[in-house]
Amino acid sequence: MANQPNDHLYQLIKSLTKAEKRGFKIYATRSGNEGAKFIKLFDAIDKATSYDENAIINKVKGIHKRQLSNLKAHLYKQILTS
Repeated sequence: MANQPNDHLYQLIKSLTKAEKRGFKIYATRSGNEGAKFIKLFDAIDKATSYDENAIINKVKGIHKRQLSNLKAHLYKQILTS
């Protein structure tokens, strides 16, 4: 079900402007979190032309299939908070 092309996180990231994406990256890295997995996930989804979980998992080192759901939820909350 989460592998559908209408994934809410994918749509949210793609709807952000360049300034909003920059603001999120500044917000997310404020505490030395430059290497955080949710930031890597954000970058991978932002660069993707279509939503494909398997491609994202293969592209981002350190993210496993069983972690993806929690990372997506955390990233979604972080974007909305920023």
